[in-house]
Amino acid sequence: MAILLITHDLNLVRRFAHRVAVMEKGKLVETADTQTLFAHPQHPYTVRLLNSLPQRHLTAVDSNARILLETRQLRVEYPKPVLGWRGFFKSASFVALAGAGISLKAGETIGIVGESGSGKSTLAQAILGLIRVKSGDLEFDGSPISDRSKREHRALRAKLQVVFQDPFGSLSPRRTVAEIVGEGLLLHFPELSAEEHQQRISDVLREVGLPLSALSRYPHQFSGGQRQRIAIARALVLKPEVVVLDEPTSALDVSIQNQVLQLLVGLQQKYGISYVLISHDLAVVNALAHRLYVLKDGEIVEHGATESVIAQPQHPYTQRLVSASL
Repeated sequence: MAILLITHDLNLVRRFAHRVAVMEKGKLVETADTQTLFAHPQHPYTVRLLNSLPQRHLTAVDSNARILLETRQLRVEYPKPVLGWRGFFKSASFVALAGAGISLKAGETIGIVGESGSGKSTLAQAILGLIRVKSGDLEFDGSPISDRSKREHRALRAKLQVVFQDPFGSLSPRRTVAEIVGEGLLLHFPELSAEEHQQRISDVLREVGLPLSALSRYPHQFSGGQRQRIAIARALVLKPEVVVLDEPTSALDVSIQNQVLQLLVGLQQKYGISYVLISHDLAVVNALAHRLYVLKDGEIVEHGATESVIAQPQHPYTQRLVSASL
């Protein structure tokens, strides 16, 4: 069987393709066998692609920085019908998260990695309050989230934001950029005047590198990288303290991916934002995360400084993950 592999994952290409064809703006600019192309690229665009691998440019976290987010023995279960004796269904539980404990300091990025079904997205949803936890503690800024009133929960939403994986599906196609970015302001800061509201939107667009002419346009009029910048602006406009990044660059090609990562690092250094980075891409995690947690079957099997875990993984599962990414 012959396979035509269409992808922006250069590591995947290097591992599995016999020959490579590189396209730019609808044109085939270079073709060669895989080993030759990666070793001796000829076209400038191919050179840029191969040089676009994520680079680590992180600022060290203050050892005395306060802990913003912490979970202890967090457990999430889902009901699961099981066919029992004589064909009757009985109730059972699927454990999606078993005793997960993480901590996040102000100005820090933690990476959460693991294969599909390991519990990464479940942990993210639990942190965001989108699913109910079975047991365990979840604290924000030193106090349990469960003890907060309804009004305090709403205020917490502004401090805890998310950027989703898919920049094509996470933005409403029926709303302009101004409406998308400004929606959270209407909910959390209704006291803003029309002029202040518009100014906050304009300021955050500049922060993420988009022109003010984008305000009246719709998502379909932008590239994937620009849409992800809009999604980042939507989260950033509320001045959050923690942003959950759910595979924020997996839908982007490597050159655009690097731009978005540099933007996230720059925003963190400027505003002291903390990130929870959910990803299966160890190159992205290594570029963005100070510390790393490895999830397998809902349990944290290893954690530590990102560079140390990737350079010298201790758990067999982490070793397999690192080996598969090289």
